[in-house]
Amino acid sequence: MNVSTFIDFIKARWRMIAVLAVVSLIVILALLYVAGLLLLPSEITQSSGVVIFWDQ
Repeated sequence: MNVSTFIDFIKARWRMIAVLAVVSLIVILALLYVAGLLLLPSEITQSSGVVIFWDQ
């Protein structure tokens, strides 16, 4: 595939490529957030106001 064919491909599908890029970014951020909740030391505040730390 030469350069002009590639550029035509991008021009024809730039909206789909942009949507996929944004969705991929959101999914990566969500996975990092979930991994942070599961893997990093956690903190919970109970209704009494006491903060409990634990390591998994």
